[in-house]
Amino acid sequence: MSEAWWPFSRQEHRMMRKIAVYIGAVLTAVFFSPDAVAQDLVYTTVSRDTILIGDQVEWKSEIRVPEGMTVEIDPMSGYVVPGVELIKDFHTDTVRTEGAVSTLETKAVITSFDSGSYVLPPLVVYVCRDGDVADTLRMRAVPLEVTTVPVDTASFEMYDIRPQFRYPVTFGEVLPWVLLAVVLAALAVLVVLAVRRRRRRRIDYEKPVPDEPPHITALRSLDRIREEKLWQKGGQKQYYTEITDTLRQYIESRFGVKTMERTSNEILADLSACRMSPSDYELLKDLFGLADLVKFAKYTAGDAENENAVPSAVRFVNDTYMQEIE
Repeated sequence: MSEAWWPFSRQEHRMMRKIAVYIGAVLTAVFFSPDAVAQDLVYTTVSRDTILIGDQVEWKSEIRVPEGMTVEIDPMSGYVVPGVELIKDFHTDTVRTEGAVSTLETKAVITSFDSGSYVLPPLVVYVCRDGDVADTLRMRAVPLEVTTVPVDTASFEMYDIRPQFRYPVTFGEVLPWVLLAVVLAALAVLVVLAVRRRRRRRIDYEKPVPDEPPHITALRSLDRIREEKLWQKGGQKQYYTEITDTLRQYIESRFGVKTMERTSNEILADLSACRMSPSDYELLKDLFGLADLVKFAKYTAGDAENENAVPSAVRFVNDTYMQEIE
């Protein structure tokens, strides 16, 4: 570059370059300091700065961070400040990305049930890289006005408390109680019937069974003895023992004569005073005598005597029974 075209000398040119570098350093220090970056990249606000009691409002923040970095809001729960409640905690979303810078938006929902002027506290934002906190930003406080519905005192009239109002009872309200009463009544009837049936069964079970007539018991026992065929199997002594025991039980039931643990002669002596035909008495005397010989004298009766023992006992029972009927 020729010196004729450039109006400054070389020394003046060097001086101007030094001044420009100094001004650039000052501007960089001012505009790119942490506070300046925070003011340029972070802001917080509410969707409405004035609300009625009970209304909900969004507490929003917008943060611009380089790519690969995340933000975290210092957690809070319950009351933000006395009188302002946090309903939904902060949730972070990415709203847009421009080159290597992402814009993140955080939202929380707050409300208040007390009228007045409030100042939401400054939020603390942690800028993190790979899980480590790289920077901490503190947002500005946000004012919030909570108003109530104005009352027109000119036309306002106070009313007394209204008395209790009784609504008419509907069928739908009565129906469950009616059904419950029907079910309880049905259960009560079933319980009563079950108790009566149980008592009836108990009475039937406890009803004494009438005693079997003595002659029926004796004839059934003699028939069993005949079917067992004890004397054919070598049990002659047992055969006569069971026959005489059956007759002893019949005589005690029929005539009232004690027979157990008594000899045959003692039983026959008592029977002689009872109403009995002489033939039946002699039949019983012969049968008891033969049984005593077999049981105590080791007498071996013949086949004819053995075969005639049960029929003789049956004839004695039938004859004495018929005499009782007559």
